[in-house]
Amino acid sequence: MITYKKMRFLTKEANLEKSLITLFFLMGLIDVVSEDSYIQYTIKPLQIIVLFALYSYSSIRKNPLFFINMIFLLIGRMLFVPNEKHMLFYALIAVFFHRIIEIYYVVKLIKIKDYIPPVLASVPFLIYFLYLVSIPDSILIRSYLILIVQIVLISVLSGIILSQYLLSFNKKDIWLFVYGIMSLMQTFVIFIEKFYLSDFKITSLRPMALFLNTIVCFSFYKFVITTERLNDD
Repeated sequence: MITYKKMRFLTKEANLEKSLITLFFLMGLIDVVSEDSYIQYTIKPLQIIVLFALYSYSSIRKNPLFFINMIFLLIGRMLFVPNEKHMLFYALIAVFFHRIIEIYYVVKLIKIKDYIPPVLASVPFLIYFLYLVSIPDSILIRSYLILIVQIVLISVLSGIILSQYLLSFNKKDIWLFVYGIMSLMQTFVIFIEKFYLSDFKITSLRPMALFLNTIVCFSFYKFVITTERLNDD
């Protein structure tokens, strides 16, 4: 039987979680509407710190991979802030490590046993992104090579998520699917902005990419928390 004190404790826990989520999205909104790079350099780390607090509070396991993964993502985001081509290479390097850890973490959480469906599901994504990257001629060679690796990694991640959704859909896969869709949209938007429209003064794509990044981070957090709880049941 649930006592009055226990009910109050559970209510406080729920209120704290809601407060952290609200703060996370509020910071994401500030990141989207702010055009000041100094504000973005401040708000991005604070947003990740709030996400760390949210995960630490909600998770029983507190897997170090979650924190390491988000740190590399944060580094990549910080390097994207200047919106300069010479910084793109270093941003892609940070995102490379983020993707490697992310794929390993996702595979570990969903416990993949058959790797053939994810490989087959990765092929359409790989062909599509390789086609896009073959068009622009303004990419630096060193950035081009790491970009190809990025395309392979996002294709592998998308194949894993798609095959998991089609073959064994369950509660945890809802957030995994949302995370996958948002990641694909974000990758597409960033790619178009950095390589096709870099010489044009278009302001609509960057806020969209920032908004999608907030959704990506939150949906990944929800996927991890939901999967951890289901695996512990």
